[in-house]
Amino acid sequence: MKKIFRYSAIVVALFFTSCEDYLTTTSPSSFTQDYIFSSETDATRAVNAIYALFNQDAYTSRLSNNFMGNTDIEMGGASSSAGDNGRRDIWTFEAREQNSDVRVVWNNAYMAINRANEAIEGIEASQLYKDGNPMMQQLLGEAKGLRAFWYYYLVNLWGDVPFFVTATKAGDDFYKPRTSRYEILSYIIQDLIGVEPNMMWAEQVPFGVERMNREFIMGLIARIALTRGGYSLHPDMTMKRNDDYLEYYQIANTYTKKLRDLKPHILNPSFAQVFRNQAVLTAPENAPAVPTSQADILYEVAFHPGFGDVAWNHGIKVDAGTHPYGSGSNYTSLTVNYYYSFDTLDTRQDVTASLIYYDKELLQQPVAVSSIAPGKWNRLWLKTPPGPATAKGTGINWPVMRYADVLLMLAETDNELNGGPTADAIEALKKVRRRAFPESTWPAKVDQYVASVSGSKDAFFDALVDERAWELGAEAIRKYDLIRWNLYGDKVAETKETLYQMGLDALNQTGQYAYLPRYLYYKRNPDGTITFLNKYRSLAVAPPLKDSPNVGDNPDGYSRQTWLLGNINSTTMEPANYILYNWRGYQDPSGQAPVPYILPIPSETVLNSQGVLRNDGYNF
Repeated sequence: MKKIFRYSAIVVALFFTSCEDYLTTTSPSSFTQDYIFSSETDATRAVNAIYALFNQDAYTSRLSNNFMGNTDIEMGGASSSAGDNGRRDIWTFEAREQNSDVRVVWNNAYMAINRANEAIEGIEASQLYKDGNPMMQQLLGEAKGLRAFWYYYLVNLWGDVPFFVTATKAGDDFYKPRTSRYEILSYIIQDLIGVEPNMMWAEQVPFGVERMNREFIMGLIARIALTRGGYSLHPDMTMKRNDDYLEYYQIANTYTKKLRDLKPHILNPSFAQVFRNQAVLTAPENAPAVPTSQADILYEVAFHPGFGDVAWNHGIKVDAGTHPYGSGSNYTSLTVNYYYSFDTLDTRQDVTASLIYYDKELLQQPVAVSSIAPGKWNRLWLKTPPGPATAKGTGINWPVMRYADVLLMLAETDNELNGGPTADAIEALKKVRRRAFPESTWPAKVDQYVASVSGSKDAFFDALVDERAWELGAEAIRKYDLIRWNLYGDKVAETKETLYQMGLDALNQTGQYAYLPRYLYYKRNPDGTITFLNKYRSLAVAPPLKDSPNVGDNPDGYSRQTWLLGNINSTTMEPANYILYNWRGYQDPSGQAPVPYILPIPSETVLNSQGVLRNDGYNF
């Protein structure tokens, strides 16, 4: 689907009213709805215009990945003890209504929703749709799926928000009051349930999983239903969920099983290859008969080369140089306690969390303990190097949902609805773990492990909390899982304490984490890669160091990187600054207080709403 955004520029100019701030409008389109939606081609372009808004910074380098932090496994890099009125304040739970990123994402979301509403109205009024045209039914499903997708994010991040299901027109009252999140989520769930049966499978849709398809809509119904049935923060600073939550667990369960039964997928046997395929722009085939395909991915946001920020702001760091790959960093790092939570035989560990970056000569270098990178994306994997001056715009797609996520949602809902794990839940968890471990280890790491956590509902749920971290880390899902489980405060407090304790134990060389490395020792290989000596253990005796005590000494010795000692300030005996700064908006060591993750409505929107909208509650 690498042409979709080329089409979209034309569509935006010709067919749609423009929108610069929230829902204000300018000149009307010179084309009527009847004209636009009288052909499949033009109707497709109208829907493409909704997809085009994924191509803005509001999504590419903000909502898709940067708004995920901070959690127990992912952290943004807050660099000081004070706010910057940008993305770092969102990471630290301190955003205010003047925050620039809050404004940009809010406005972009409502622009996308308005375009979706225009497309929905045009399609439903068209004769082609009324005559049962299959492509028009598919396009309606895509438009409703896109609208639901944006509302999913708005509700997760802002709570109760204004709710529009009709396109804005001149003379409309653009400023509606907040609508209950429960009403919004219930509406969009039923909306998707209505269109799902008439949508096409990904293999039937042009560009496959780069467009919203029937498989993904089933998964999206489940994801939104779990959000509707989960906890969320309310203005009085309490976490609540509705009494009808089990009804929504049932919906999620129904649709995960419907997907499994109607269109089962075979997980790519290589976890790493799923993400490598994205970087080399492999055509995402969905047919289960092709085991080396991206059978995992149900839907991914498509970025044309020159667009998209995956492996620029999110992925393995590559320093700028004369090499042809350009530069990329990572706004989001992974916590070292998360790295050590993996079983050492779990193949997902080194795929998900990278302990190296590339310098300007493309030589591997070890990262700092605070800079473990999301290893699933790397601009060096691009089939065509983008050029030495490039940074943004890698063209690497962003995965929104994978089949493994559906399997884990199935397991979670079966466990909740039945008071403990069923055979279906157990098998779903096993499928995910079989791909994670070498086949020779399955008796211990799959069968025995799953049996050990299947004795009760709580034990199985705890195992799923862990499994979703290991399987989906750095994919911008964890934050929303922790919210709906009401575990956000617990996990943040636990993470801060664990990181600090790791540093203390490294310094004192005693305690629970003293077995882990204080320093990482490594050697450089002839091909520029590095090999670590002790990723998983502290050494009783340090190996000989290269260039020590003088440059040129011990040419075959090891180099050294400070590791868990980097978690503590040995002068003040306080946690390292990155621990103090990254979660600074949450200070409850017990984890019982709710995390203040809800964002304020932008100040311009509040000011222009004639008193309809206010930032009340949430300690704003």
